[in-house]
Amino acid sequence: MKTGDFVAVKRLELREVDSQDLASIETEIFLLRKLQHPHIVKYVDAIRTEHHLHIVLEYMESGSLASVCKKFGAFSESLCAIYITQVLQGLHYLHEQGVLHRDIKGANILTTKAGLVKLADFGVAIRLNGPTVTPETAVGEVTAEDVVGSPYWMAPEIIEMNAPTAACDIWSLGCTCL
Repeated sequence: MKTGDFVAVKRLELREVDSQDLASIETEIFLLRKLQHPHIVKYVDAIRTEHHLHIVLEYMESGSLASVCKKFGAFSESLCAIYITQVLQGLHYLHEQGVLHRDIKGANILTTKAGLVKLADFGVAIRLNGPTVTPETAVGEVTAEDVVGSPYWMAPEIIEMNAPTAACDIWSLGCTCL
């Protein structure tokens, strides 16, 4: 990197990654390359060597909302509203692109010192058929392997093994606010 910008590097040992996890990582990289929005963490590059995969992302100096909340305590209602608005803008963009994040939680929402928040960690995100997420494009047979995300933030329809929709991301955001 010759820009002088700080970046975050996710370094993976390839020998420790099974083929299914590698496919998930490649999906994450593919999605991040395509997604460009002020409230989505910016993909910079991916560098694969013989033993490692380095995913280079925009650096978010304040870390995750979960870590900030743990360090400083609960956010005020007005600050929550600012953060939620930004996350909803990011989710709206994702859903317009036909992408479901499927793991919205405080640990996957990163922030800057200036108060900008961005969605991160697209490891279990999926791209649906069609340009937008509708019940028709989200319908399909769901197996136990399709039930992904973090249980405390998981929408009831996912737990019941129904096909995911954009509403599942919104539910997870609501759980994050609690």
